[in-house]
Amino acid sequence: MIGINQVTGSVIAGCAASCGAVLIVAGASKLYRGIRGFDDMTAIRRALRMPRRQWRLFGLAAGSTECLAGTLVCSGAYPVLGGVSLAALGAVFCAVLAYMVFAHVPGSCGCIRWRAATETGAEALTWRAIARSGILFGVGVAYTVVSVGAAHAPRQYWFGPGFAAGTAVLVLLSMPVPVGTPVCRRPLWRTTRTTLRALASHSSFAAMAGSAGPFGPIARYRRTGCTDEFWFTVPPGQGNLAVVFQVNRVAAGARLAVHVSLRDVPTAGAGWPARTITVADVLSQAGKPRINGERRYEVSPSA
Repeated sequence: MIGINQVTGSVIAGCAASCGAVLIVAGASKLYRGIRGFDDMTAIRRALRMPRRQWRLFGLAAGSTECLAGTLVCSGAYPVLGGVSLAALGAVFCAVLAYMVFAHVPGSCGCIRWRAATETGAEALTWRAIARSGILFGVGVAYTVVSVGAAHAPRQYWFGPGFAAGTAVLVLLSMPVPVGTPVCRRPLWRTTRTTLRALASHSSFAAMAGSAGPFGPIARYRRTGCTDEFWFTVPPGQGNLAVVFQVNRVAAGARLAVHVSLRDVPTAGAGWPARTITVADVLSQAGKPRINGERRYEVSPSA
């Protein structure tokens, strides 16, 4: 019979191998960006205030370290050393990323990416990056414990399921949010509400709400191809009009492309989209002062 310790050791070894694979991918991305000479404006570079040349050398050194540690863990030749390396890198990542989040340093972590992080990028550090680093640390500690006294990593029986589970969790924590469809770049879940909240933070929405609003608590919605249409009613004193926002996403992670029009609406409601949605909660959040570039604006919530 298979002992409990053998099963546990095999699962942990599989998870450690998945963490090592992630380190190799992350290190390779840093080496690629460093070799290509990308001018990354990540949160870590902002905090360290490194000039371009020093940051490039730092990225090459960090990428090489991650690749070496990941290869050591995946090989299983020196499991204790691999576990210690994994735990040490995970602890460093947790400390650095936690500081970035609590210090509100703008920018992404630049952990796994193949393009340069721009100065005006909208990405920001989230708890998912810290959770991913915490997994590296925890798995590294567990891998070290189960490998003490073993010449090679315990890779029998449940190694495969452990590797698959660890890979799935790390991939989910590394994916961009919201995850978009490949054609329209539309979020996979809560599509309408997510797009509506993104629209409410757009400068054109604030401008129209300030001039033609306040909007009513109920809006009309329909989708045509990759375009989302939101129809908002205006106060009765301004005529039987509707402000129509046509929204689409030109690229993954990019800001919305918004087209605004003011249309006459027949009294019978002909031409209106059939679906109605409640927007009072979004309008109340948009009613708080926001900063868009250097312009400050407010959106008046509906009464």
